[in-house]
Amino acid sequence: MRVILLFLILQSILYANPSLGYWMTQEGKNGKEAIVLIEKDKDRDTYSGKIKYIATVDENFDIISYTNKDEIIDFTLIKDLEKTDENIYKNGTIIDPKTSNEYHASAKIKGDKFILRGSLDPCGILGAKRVWKRIDKSYLKNYGDEKL
Repeated sequence: MRVILLFLILQSILYANPSLGYWMTQEGKNGKEAIVLIEKDKDRDTYSGKIKYIATVDENFDIISYTNKDEIIDFTLIKDLEKTDENIYKNGTIIDPKTSNEYHASAKIKGDKFILRGSLDPCGILGAKRVWKRIDKSYLKNYGDEKL
C-alpha cells in the first residue's frame, strides 16, 4: 500500500510540470527529427533540453525508428528557460547545433504541443517559431532497441 501511495505522489509531482519529458521537433527535413528531453536544471529554477535521440519519421511525423548513436546526441539545444506562468517559459537560450550560434528563446505549452520561439532580440520580434510534439516514453519503446 505504501509503495502505491509513493508511486502516486511521485507521478503527480512529475506531471505537475507540463514541460518535463520527451518532445520531438517537427521541421520535416529529410525525414529525421530530434527527440529532446527537457528537464529541470539541478540547483536552479530553470529548464534545459538535450537531444537524446534522432528519429526517422514518415510524412505524418510518426516514428519509423530511432537511434541514440549520432554525434549530436546529448547536445544542449535549449538552456536556462525560466517558468513565468503555468505553461509559459521565457529568458532562455536556444543553440543552433550546426553553427553553435545562440539565440533568445521562449516557449509556450498547449496540450501536447511545445511552441518554441527563437529570436535575435529578447522581445521575440525577429525570430522563428517551431512546434514540437510530446512523445511518451512508452511510444518510443515500440520503435527501437535503445534503453530509455
